[in-house]
Amino acid sequence: MNIEQRLQCITEQQRAYIQGTVEFVNDEWVFFDEEEEEASLLEEMTEGKIEVFRYGQWLHGYLRENGTVDTGIGMLPLQTGDRVRFHKRFSYAYQEWLAALPDHTFFQFVQWLNKLGFSLYDCLYCYNGLLFAKYTGVNFIIYDNTELISNVQHYYERGNTYKDHFEITFNNGERFICTQLG
Repeated sequence: MNIEQRLQCITEQQRAYIQGTVEFVNDEWVFFDEEEEEASLLEEMTEGKIEVFRYGQWLHGYLRENGTVDTGIGMLPLQTGDRVRFHKRFSYAYQEWLAALPDHTFFQFVQWLNKLGFSLYDCLYCYNGLLFAKYTGVNFIIYDNTELISNVQHYYERGNTYKDHFEITFNNGERFICTQLG
């Protein structure tokens, strides 16, 4: 299963979206991020997929050049003040790390991470030794859920069998271990 299919199989992750409002300024759509309080060109913030909050719900679609959103059932023109959101992007190393995990390990890791109060989208940094064709090693992933910071150490072996061992340490000193073999 590829990463897109996997993400569709899991429950909605907390903090998965960048959310804000849009304004039409100087013939361009500008996005104002609610969390970061920064302004950016809307087209630079999304790879096309966007959601607009209208009629009390999030409408999914694709942003078009003229400031309209193609929802699949019609064109929805953006209006100044519209609330919009789109998925946060994963870094290349992190996305490749997630994709390299066997399906059962990926789903177990996501469940474990969620139980500990973190989301896949809380990742701040990922060192992925698998990108360098290392068959044994340790990957480091740092997460921040706005309440705690955690460091995940992923010890792995690749070859005839896959072995994965995860340790997570929080900035408050708590530590948890999860092992996945096979």
